[in-house]
Amino acid sequence: MRNLVAALAIALVTALGIASPAAAVQTSTAKVVIVVGATHGATAGYRANADAAYAEAIKYTSHVTKVYSPNATWTKVKAAAKGANILIYFGHGNGWPSPYTYDPKYTTKDGMGLNADLNGDGKLSDYENKYYGEPYMAQLALAPNAIVLLHNLCYASGNSEPGGTAPSVSVARQRIDNYAAGFLKGGARAVIADGHMGPANYLRGLFTTGQSIVDLWRSMPNYHNHESSFASTRSPGYVDYSDPDNATSSFYRSLVVKPGMTTTAVTKAVGDTGLDPATLVVPGRASVEAPAAPLYATALATADDSSLLDLPEGTRLKTIATAVPAAGTTAAVIQVEGLDDGSIAGFVSAADLAPRDSRAPVLIGIDSGTGRFSPNEDGRSDEQTLTGIFSETVDWTVEVRDGDGAILDTTPGHGGTFSVTWDGLLDGVAVPDGSYTWTARGIDAWQNGTASGGGTVVVDTTGVDVSSISPDGSTVGVFSPNGDGVGDTVSTSVSVPEAGSIVGWVTDAGDATVRSWTATSVAGSNTMTWDGKAANGAYVEDGGYTLHFTARDRSGTNGAGRTRDVQAVGFLSAVRTSAKVFYPHDADRFAPTVNLSFAVARPATVTWTIRNAANEVVVTHLADAAVDAGTQTWVWDGRTADGVLLPRGTYTSLVSASDGTWAISQSVKVEMNAFSIATSTATPRRGGKVTVVVTSAEPLSGGIRLYVSQPGKTTWGITMTKLDSRTWRATFTVKTGGSAGTLKLKAWGHDYDGRAQSTYRYLPLS
Repeated sequence: MRNLVAALAIALVTALGIASPAAAVQTSTAKVVIVVGATHGATAGYRANADAAYAEAIKYTSHVTKVYSPNATWTKVKAAAKGANILIYFGHGNGWPSPYTYDPKYTTKDGMGLNADLNGDGKLSDYENKYYGEPYMAQLALAPNAIVLLHNLCYASGNSEPGGTAPSVSVARQRIDNYAAGFLKGGARAVIADGHMGPANYLRGLFTTGQSIVDLWRSMPNYHNHESSFASTRSPGYVDYSDPDNATSSFYRSLVVKPGMTTTAVTKAVGDTGLDPATLVVPGRASVEAPAAPLYATALATADDSSLLDLPEGTRLKTIATAVPAAGTTAAVIQVEGLDDGSIAGFVSAADLAPRDSRAPVLIGIDSGTGRFSPNEDGRSDEQTLTGIFSETVDWTVEVRDGDGAILDTTPGHGGTFSVTWDGLLDGVAVPDGSYTWTARGIDAWQNGTASGGGTVVVDTTGVDVSSISPDGSTVGVFSPNGDGVGDTVSTSVSVPEAGSIVGWVTDAGDATVRSWTATSVAGSNTMTWDGKAANGAYVEDGGYTLHFTARDRSGTNGAGRTRDVQAVGFLSAVRTSAKVFYPHDADRFAPTVNLSFAVARPATVTWTIRNAANEVVVTHLADAAVDAGTQTWVWDGRTADGVLLPRGTYTSLVSASDGTWAISQSVKVEMNAFSIATSTATPRRGGKVTVVVTSAEPLSGGIRLYVSQPGKTTWGITMTKLDSRTWRATFTVKTGGSAGTLKLKAWGHDYDGRAQSTYRYLPLS
């Protein structure tokens, strides 16, 4: 139900087992665990995809474990995942936000769908799935710097279920952030979710490159360059990335990562590689600890034989091989070469040697920030800082090269960390826009090897223009910033061709700036909202204002902007109704009227009408009437001026006011009915879920019963759950089959005096 079904090859692979080494050269001790959860008919295809991931992982490490449905129970997955450097999961995804019931502890959400004996027959199958959510993922006990790869899941990358409602940018971001949270609590430092592509390319990059996890994610063949990033809310200190298929839709790629994480940190040993080992390492490094250690020409020489020379204490050596093993109290004989003096070559007793640092350094963390900058001297993002952390003190060098491989900048240094700033200039002139590579290399004092890594940096000095705004500025928008909760803000949809930020500011009639702000933007439409307040937090005076919007790309470069005029008119407020629904039609003592009201801050001319659903005026209470400052109220009984009771339905109380300079209208809706019926969707579909909230106009003697009538199906009833004294809720699944047509909902109950009440609502069914 909640898996992303792709075209999958069908293969049956069982297994909970540790993989055997393949013939390829394996250079890592990293532990890889591959999990396939119970996904009904798609499970066999997921096992085939997982086997492809296994075939890639086994090339680099012998420590590869499969935990496949029907044996992928929580107990087995938890045991296998302990200490894993890479955890891969194929299966159902159940995330939040979603159409399903909210659970504040995410007990069944943002985790894995695994095998469980749900029917109690003592057997496990691909068709019995139980969700283990965030609290379970927090128990995984992954290795330090582990990464989690989530493939073909719903929700994990921000997406929905097949056929489900497409998420907004905001909802997609919440899903990305929530889904990663449990895995990060379980020890991971990066979570990649890819709804369409398998993990082979990610695995290859993790084991064969030295780059940041962000650059690894960007380097994939399905990268769309619709990237946006934002600080994680659920996991402070982490950054979330999204790269949808389109500018603001089809969210199938995401990353949540601790800044600076690298591929080498995942797949290679991390720690202080500069420490001396407790025992001699061969091959490795050593120093002479005797006052004068004889260097012999052969491994079989004795103390009576003449030595080539006596090595002074502290002489640094490479240990090449053990020529004669230790026997009893006799030390081994070690073949050595000079580390600093290439003329030294021969054999030395192990008793004369002290073990020294024999591990190569590792570049365990690198960060190139946003990876974009604009050396155009505008004071924003004119330089790019490249930083990194080595596993020990090294002599390091950072180089920047262009696309042809020419070195543009070289910076050397010494230490366990580096921070290099590239100004993007060559002979004082900014380099052309484009992508540039940077590489960091470090060599330790004992010459054990070179730690290397790097990434890419984009130089972008071309600004991005605002494509359009809506409303487009051809009309003057009017809003009412006064804190009454009605019309307090004015919103503008600002469209830009690429991600970055949007700078907004407001000027008054004298062109003075009263407020400014900057918001992160995605490629496509972005909503910018002004609450009518000035920089000091106070509401602006009534009057005309201009909204300005300028786009700024990820490199900090501005382009051409757009403007629109608005009027802030706040003297009219509190256009309200005392009840959402009232019911005069049964002529009883309950809810026969409703109190309508509004307030003006100064004397005004007011017209106050009631309009029906067709926007026709059915009652005029005030017509160009002069009213003083203060609150006006009206007890309406649902009748026209002639005393005729209007039919059941939804009506609008509309107030239009003018103070002689500024004019504004506000309205509030009120329903005349026994019950008001609200639904989570206006266009339900067969097999989909619908949530119904019913508000009663009158106090009831019992609960509300909801009846559902569907074409081709027998009407069924649902007892609704009481939320408060007047409100009930129920969620049901529209039955599959039947035919399209009209879905009829009937809310039914008894008022406090025992009289039956009912209201119908009709929805088109697909």
